[in-house]
Amino acid sequence: MPRDHARLSSDGPAIALRELRPHNRNTPVDEQPRSAAHTGPYRDPLRFDGADTSSTTEPGKGRGSPDSAQDASDDEKVRLGSRDVDDDDEAETQRLLLEGATYGSETVRATTGSQSEEDAAEMVRRLQVVPETDDTSLPTLTPRVLILGTILCIFGASISQLFFFKSNAPSFSSFFIILVSYPLGKWFDKLLPKSLQRGPFGKKEHMLIGILASSGASAAYAGEIVSVQSLYYKQDLGTFGGLLLLLSTQLIGFGLSGLTYSILVRPTVMVWPSQLVTVALYETLHGGSTDQIRQAKDRLRFFGKSFTGIFAWQFFPTVIAPTLSSIALLCIVNNRSSIMRTLGSGYDGFGMFDFSLDWAVIGGTGALYTPFFAQCSFFAGQAFNLWLLTPLLYFGFNFWNAQSFDSPVGAHLYNATFGRLDVLDILNKDLSLNEERYAEVGPLQLTPYFALTYGVSFALLTSALSAVLLWHIGDIRKAITASRKHLGDVHIELLERNYAPVPRSYYAGIFAVNLLAAIFLLVFYPLQLPVWGLFLALAIAIVFLVPIGIISAITNTTLGLNVVTEFVAGWIWPGKPLANIAFKVYGYMAMLQSIDLTSDLKLGVYMKIPPRDLFICQVYGTALGSVVNFLLIQGVIAAKRPYLDGTLPDPTQQWTGRKPEIFFSASVIFGVLAPKRFFDGQYRVLYWGFLLGAILPVIPWYLYKRTGRQIWRQINVPLFLHGSIGPPQTPMNVLVPGFLASFLSQYYALHYRPRWFDKYNYTLSAALDAGTSVQAIVVYMLGLDSFVSWWGNSAIDSEHCLPGS
Repeated sequence: MPRDHARLSSDGPAIALRELRPHNRNTPVDEQPRSAAHTGPYRDPLRFDGADTSSTTEPGKGRGSPDSAQDASDDEKVRLGSRDVDDDDEAETQRLLLEGATYGSETVRATTGSQSEEDAAEMVRRLQVVPETDDTSLPTLTPRVLILGTILCIFGASISQLFFFKSNAPSFSSFFIILVSYPLGKWFDKLLPKSLQRGPFGKKEHMLIGILASSGASAAYAGEIVSVQSLYYKQDLGTFGGLLLLLSTQLIGFGLSGLTYSILVRPTVMVWPSQLVTVALYETLHGGSTDQIRQAKDRLRFFGKSFTGIFAWQFFPTVIAPTLSSIALLCIVNNRSSIMRTLGSGYDGFGMFDFSLDWAVIGGTGALYTPFFAQCSFFAGQAFNLWLLTPLLYFGFNFWNAQSFDSPVGAHLYNATFGRLDVLDILNKDLSLNEERYAEVGPLQLTPYFALTYGVSFALLTSALSAVLLWHIGDIRKAITASRKHLGDVHIELLERNYAPVPRSYYAGIFAVNLLAAIFLLVFYPLQLPVWGLFLALAIAIVFLVPIGIISAITNTTLGLNVVTEFVAGWIWPGKPLANIAFKVYGYMAMLQSIDLTSDLKLGVYMKIPPRDLFICQVYGTALGSVVNFLLIQGVIAAKRPYLDGTLPDPTQQWTGRKPEIFFSASVIFGVLAPKRFFDGQYRVLYWGFLLGAILPVIPWYLYKRTGRQIWRQINVPLFLHGSIGPPQTPMNVLVPGFLASFLSQYYALHYRPRWFDKYNYTLSAALDAGTSVQAIVVYMLGLDSFVSWWGNSAIDSEHCLPGS
C-alpha cells in the first residue's frame, strides 16, 4: 500500500527521512512531501466495531472468527489490555493504532500496558485487528482485481504525476482506493458473468486491488530526470529511453526483496505497525455483522455527498477565483510595501498569516489523518523558521546579502552579481562543467534561506537516525536477535501451509531484466554514468537494505539514501550533473522499492494473501504506473513548458514547476559543482548541520527519561526540522489552514466528538482528497485553466502581492 512514503524529503535540501504517507507511494525522500512530514506511515483507520480486543487470543479465535464475532455482538464492550473500553472510547483504540503506526511497536506496547519485550505478537493480539484464521475459499487474483486495479492505478498515477508539476497537491489516500474499490467490487459481482467469477467479492480481492493500484499511483522518482533533462538541460531521452529509465528504476529493487524475506517478514518482531491499521480497515468493511454493513453504507453515502461538494467547490479556487488558493492578507492590505510583500506572500515570501480555501493546499498537509501532536511539531518548525528566524535574518541582519536576491525563499541559482545563473552557459556540450566560464561568472550563490535548508536537511538526516536509535534501540536489538531464529507465528504458519511462496527465481529474473535494461540505458543514452557506477549504486542499496529495513519494520521510519548517494556521486564524478542524479535515483529507488515490497509482503501475511498473487499485482501495478507517469510528463511539459521552465510567469502561481526546479538545482550543486567546490567558503558552515541534528533529539529523550512526562515524547525533532524548510518545495499558504484543519479534526473532533470522528473523519478525508483530484483532472483535460479576469483572478498576480494586481 502507498506509504508518502513519505516520502520526509527534498532534493534541494536533500532530506534523508522518508515520510511514509497513505499516498504517492514512491514519493522520493529528497522531494519534500506535499504535506506535513511524518516519521511514520499514517494509515486511515476505521472504527473496529465488534472487534474482540481482549488481551489474550487463541489461534482461531481472532477478530475474523465466528466466536469472536459472536462475543462482540453479545457485548458492546471491547477489551484493550487489562481495561474495558465501551463504545464511547473507540477513538482511544484508533489513537493507539495510529500512534503505533507513527512511533512503532515500542509506543504501542507502552500505551497498552504490555511490558514484555520478548513477545512482539502481543501487540497485535491486544489490538485484535489481525484474524488468526484463514479462509482459503476466498477468491484472490480475479478479473475484478485486474480490471478495477488497472483503472485505479491509471487514475492514481495520472493524479500524482499531474500534481508533481503544481505548487500545491492534495494527498492521494490509500483509504480512497480502498473505499472506492469496495462498492465497485460489489457492483462487479452483478456486472460480470458468473463464468468469470470465482465467488463473491471478498477482502482478499479487495486488498489485491489496493496493492495493484497503490503500487503505481505515484509520481515515479526517475520522472524527475526526464523532466529536468527536457526543461533545463534541453535533452530528450525519447520515448523508449524515458520508459526504460522509469521502468528499470522502479522495478530493479523488487529483485532484492527475495534476499530479505526471512529477516524482515518472517520474524514476529517485524510488526510493521502501520499495516495493522490497513488490516483493520479491510476487516471492518468486510465484517459480517449487521451493524458493520450498516455503517459501511453510511460511510459510502457520506463519502458521495462530500465528494460532490468538494468537486463543485474546487472550481472556485482553481478556475474562477485563484486568489482563494492563497489569500495573502498582508499583501491585500498594502502591496506597495516591499516588507508587506515579503512577509505576506505565500508563494514567494514568508507567508505570514496567509490563508487558503483550496483543499489541494489544506489536504496536502494530511490534516485529517495526521495526529495533532505530530502536526504541532511540523507547524511549530515552520512558524519558527518562516515567521521568526528567517525574517530576522533577512530584515535585521541582511544575512549573506539576503536582500540582494530577487526572491527571499526561491530555489533559483544566482551568479556572483546576484543575477539569475544561466546554467547551460557554464556547461560544455556534453553537460560537463566549463571551468573557465564558471570562473568568469561564479561563484554560484543561493538565497540564504535556500542555502540554510541544506544545512537543516543535513541535520534532519542525523536527527532521524539519532531519534530512531534513542527511542527504538531496544526494538531494533530484539529484531536483530529474532531474525536469527524462527519464532512461531500463527500468521506465517497459516500462509506457508496454504500457499506456495514466490520462487527465488522470480526475484532473480526481475533483477536481471532490469539490470540489463539499466546497463543498456547507460551505454546508449547520455546519462554520464558509467556501468560500474550503476553497480556501485546498487551495492550501496544492498548494504543499507537490511539495517534500514529493520528500522522501518520496527519504527516505520525509513532513512533515505539520497544524501549518501548525492555526496558519493559528487565526489566521484564532479562536473557531471546527469551522472549524479542517475546514481542517486538508482541507488535510492533500489532500496526504497525493496522495502515497499517487503512491507506489502507483511500485509499479505496478516491478510493471508497468496504471495505469488501479491507479487504479480505489485510488479504489474508498478510497471503500469511508470508508463502512465511518462505519458503525463510528456503531456504536461508540452502544454505548460513556458510556465515550468520560467520563460513566462504563471499568474495563478500553480504551474511554477517548483519540484523539478529544486531537483535541477540539486543536480547543479551536487553534480555540476560537486560538494568540494560548493560547500566551501561561506557555505562550509552548513556541514555543522550533521552534528546539530545528532544532538537535538537527545534533549527531549533525556527529559522524558528524567521526568517520565509524555509531553517530551511527543516532541518530534525530525518533524520540527522538516517543517522549518517547507518552501520552496511547498508554498507557505499551508500553515494556517493546515493547522486549523488538524486542530478541528485531530484534537477537537477526536476528543469532543469521538462518535462522529470514529465514523466519518477518515471518510471525509478520503472524499475531499478524491473530489479535489478528480476536479483537477477534469480541469486539465478540458483546458479550463483560463477564466475572465477580475479581482479574484488577477492577470498580474493572484495573490495581489505585486503592485497593480
